[in-house]
Amino acid sequence: MLGPGGHAGTAWMAGLAHGLRGLGVDLGAADLVVGTSAGAIVGAALASGRDLSRFADPVGSSGDGPRPPRADPRRMGEVFAVLGAGLPPEEARRRVGRIALAAADPEAERALVAVRRRLIGTDAWPAERRLLIPAVDTGSGEPVVWDRDSGVPLAAAVAASSAFPGAAPPVSIGGRHYVDGALRAGTNADLAAGARTLVVVEPMARQDPGQEARAALGAETVVSLFPDEASAAALGTDPSDPSAWMPAFQAGQLQAAAARKDLAGLWAPAGGESLA
Repeated sequence: MLGPGGHAGTAWMAGLAHGLRGLGVDLGAADLVVGTSAGAIVGAALASGRDLSRFADPVGSSGDGPRPPRADPRRMGEVFAVLGAGLPPEEARRRVGRIALAAADPEAERALVAVRRRLIGTDAWPAERRLLIPAVDTGSGEPVVWDRDSGVPLAAAVAASSAFPGAAPPVSIGGRHYVDGALRAGTNADLAAGARTLVVVEPMARQDPGQEARAALGAETVVSLFPDEASAAALGTDPSDPSAWMPAFQAGQLQAAAARKDLAGLWAPAGGESLA
């Protein structure tokens, strides 16, 4: 289960997963991968078996491809004001959806999808691994969860799931607009219900989130991977800051050795356990 985290969280997760692969642990070999927002980007690349070294450089640093949209702090402030107002979740999502729709921009949307496609390296859903990507309909406020049978191109699903209002434009799919999957339920732990062993990678956590997942899902074993002190410093305080990308990726790589110890004796990539 890979959670939200903005630019910096995406880089940190990719660095961590890349480092773990180098140590013989491939998170993409899980029976189920649930990727939300930043986690959708990394999860799609992992489940598709892509080379994660492509995440080492900031998006668009070469200058020869589409760049991600610029964040709009004012609009993000409006969104957080709605989310912090204590509204019922359905009403909060509808209001956030209206804020997002006001920033709909087809050109920026195409650039966003192109950036996501370039990062994950494919527009085809993995055939051998189950990948779930949640998002939220801006019009109705209703959540959706896409998989390989949904008919939605992978890059579009990833772009929509990682389109937090104010940081990215909503993404149009099938005549409707969609935004960030974290608006559904944070890391969307419920989508991994029934897993016996759960791996939670949560860039925005600063303490072990595993107890909550264990209580909610009844998993026998929960391993929580979140930024250590050095990684937290590298990620900084602004998840949308593109300058944190390279330091966060490198910090994730360095943290992989400790994460490998946390996973020792639990990882069964050949099958058997249901990992998310």
